[in-house]
Amino acid sequence: MAETPPERDVREDSLVVHTHVTAWGFLFALPFALVLAYLGAWALDAGVAHDPDASRLDNPLWVFSVPLLGFALFLFVIGVGELARYLKPAVEVVIDADGVTTYGIMGARHILWGELVETRIDGQHVALRARRNGAPKTLRLHFNRLAIQPAELIRSIEAHRPDLPPIVVTE
Repeated sequence: MAETPPERDVREDSLVVHTHVTAWGFLFALPFALVLAYLGAWALDAGVAHDPDASRLDNPLWVFSVPLLGFALFLFVIGVGELARYLKPAVEVVIDADGVTTYGIMGARHILWGELVETRIDGQHVALRARRNGAPKTLRLHFNRLAIQPAELIRSIEAHRPDLPPIVVTE
């Protein structure tokens, strides 16, 4: 009879959740930026290279080509940024023995396990409500931004706070 492996305690390991990034951002932006740059360069060059007496001001296509080249540069920068995010996704949430820490635009936000008073699960996110020095604090974890299944995230939170069952909100 085969032995079952011992169950590992979820509370001993920290759960590190990365940002969920799809490839559509750079797969769309980079080729489209190259096409727009080509069209902008063609429109800028049309008529001027073949007529040595024509000046840039006589060619009305430069009014069209300069914004096209500018938008192509903008899309190229966006595409390179999306490619960087795809190749190295950022850490979004860390659940460890100390509590829950999220990282975002406004910096790191941390909730200790002792401060947690409510876990509310909506269809789109988990809201963790905490009290620190009497002031309420809410931390939202959106499922569509995380590269993890929602059940695993909730299971990790329940392992650290089994006395606090999550409230499931259905609409």
